[in-house]
Amino acid sequence: MIDGRALRVDTMPGVRIPGRPRFSDVIRRQLELFEAESSDLLHRIDEAKRAYDRTRAGEAEEAYGDYMDLVEEAEDELLELRDRYAETMAARDRRAYEREFWRAAEKRLPTLQGRRLYLRAVDPDSTI
Repeated sequence: MIDGRALRVDTMPGVRIPGRPRFSDVIRRQLELFEAESSDLLHRIDEAKRAYDRTRAGEAEEAYGDYMDLVEEAEDELLELRDRYAETMAARDRRAYEREFWRAAEKRLPTLQGRRLYLRAVDPDSTI
């Protein structure tokens, strides 16, 4: 408290709130940029998911493959964005940033989590 006023941590530059991801602000901005620049791809992913959900059993495998191809394309673009920024960091910071980035990306874009779960189902020994 200063002069009877409580200090707000979010107004103090350089102060990090304990438990809050360290790179959350930059990651949030990167994901917003990705969503803006890749809106067409994200729309196609949504359409492919809806098509898969409506597909009959005999055609489901192909529809799911089309859906996963688009998700993989989005994943590749995100990894490129993440890695470009991570190249500027020290190794320890880079690992933390990469983990935080992927957690935030999967939370914001749940289709990415679906791909990871799919890959684990196909290959249980996968480290993805």
